[in-house]
Amino acid sequence: MSSAGPQPARARPWLVPVGALRRRPGSRLDVEVTAPIDELAVSNSWVPEGAEVHFKGAVESAVGGVTVTGRVRAPYEGTCRRCLDTARGELDIAIRELCVDEPDPELGYGVGKDWLDLEPIVRDACILDLPLAPLCRDDCKGLCPECGANRNRESCSCATSADPRWAALASVSSEGQAEQDGSVEPGVGDDDGPRQRTE
Repeated sequence: MSSAGPQPARARPWLVPVGALRRRPGSRLDVEVTAPIDELAVSNSWVPEGAEVHFKGAVESAVGGVTVTGRVRAPYEGTCRRCLDTARGELDIAIRELCVDEPDPELGYGVGKDWLDLEPIVRDACILDLPLAPLCRDDCKGLCPECGANRNRESCSCATSADPRWAALASVSSEGQAEQDGSVEPGVGDDDGPRQRTE
């Protein structure tokens, strides 16, 4: 719940009273809200439905509006980009926004004479921070490209196939190693090698 004082309805937990704040330039109000926000999702990750989003910060009076600073935290889930299992993590986002009386409808956030709605600010922060290609863990081994086995949970007998795009590079590397080992004499077969001078 918000520490900013009574709210007009329990169904609007993200509304913060700012009437008194705006009448005192330079004043500050500490705010803490914990409540769910619906439909926080991008293509491959999301905040689970009904999960609580937490904001802790402050609202400060400014010329023509208020500034909002603080941190947003929320759990998220997603589809691991390597193994397709569920990836889980926590969003932890620092925010600083200016809310004005007449905002740009596409870019800015508004504030009323008596109330500030924090939900659009918190929603946008979560959406922008959700990973587009999450990982279940940093060392995820992914799926076997041959049989589809999840290599995090089981092994398989499939041979690892080489990428044909690297075949030429592998050949050059093998020849260079052979020269270093002395199994191939440098310059043998090289048309540009030194030739005996004849008069």
